[in-house]
Amino acid sequence: MAESLEQSIVSLLEEHVELAVSTVQELRANKLELEAEIARLNSDVVQRDAHIQELEQRNSRLEDELNLERLAISQERADIRERLEGLMNVLASSNEAVTEVRTPLEMEADTHPEIDFTTARNDEDEI
Repeated sequence: MAESLEQSIVSLLEEHVELAVSTVQELRANKLELEAEIARLNSDVVQRDAHIQELEQRNSRLEDELNLERLAISQERADIRERLEGLMNVLASSNEAVTEVRTPLEMEADTHPEIDFTTARNDEDEI
C-alpha cells in the first residue's frame, strides 16, 4: 500500500508540475500578446503625437498668414482713407474757390441773350 500511495503522490505531483508548466506557458503567451499590444499602442501614440505636432505647425502658419492678411488689409484701409481725405481736401478747397455754384441750366442761360417778349402798342394801326 505504501507503494501505491507513493505512486499516487508522484502522479499527483506530476499533474501539478504539468499544470504549472502549462500555466507558465500560457502566461508567457499572454505576456507576449500584451507586449505586442503595448508596442502597437505606443506606435499609435507616436503617430498621433506626430500628427498633432503637424497640425499645430499648420495652425501656427495659418495664424501667421492671417496676421499678415489683417496687417495688409489695415494698411490698405489706411491708404484708402488717406487718399479719400486728400480728395475731400481738394474738393473742399475747390468749393471755397467757387463763389457761386450754378446748375447746368443756369450756366446755359448765361450764354444765350435774353429775349424780350413784351409788345409795344402801336396806335397808328387803330386809325
